Amino acid sequence: MHEISVLKKAIDLAEETAVANNIEKISYITLEVGELSGYLPVFFERYFDIVIEGRPMFEGAELRMTRPRGEGLCLDCYSMYNIMEHEGVCPKCGSRNKKVLGGQQFSLKDIGFVETVPEPAAQ
Repeated sequence: MHEISVLKKAIDLAEETAVANNIEKISYITLEVGELSGYLPVFFERYFDIVIEGRPMFEGAELRMTRPRGEGLCLDCYSMYNIMEHEGVCPKCGSRNKKVLGGQQFSLKDIGFVETVPEPAAQ
């Protein structure tokens, strides 16, 4: 289960990005977790609150995820298909000879933040 260490690195990256851009509060992060990435989204969901614990910048933050499909191109009949749905077998010709076109990615896709408005100077 590598999800915890990968999630921690994504949280660290979000925090570093926020600090570098003078952002005080993160409201959400979006992870892109491809079907073929080898990561199980349920573990990111389960451990998100634990990983952000003790980080005031993330207080009340939400985890969002997108799940790009594992798309493949059959190299025998040139059909495109979802690799996960068809267990790696081309539904048209039955071949396992394929090129993976998508669904292997894992990335920190988006960081949502709360914009703070400076207090007006007292006169």
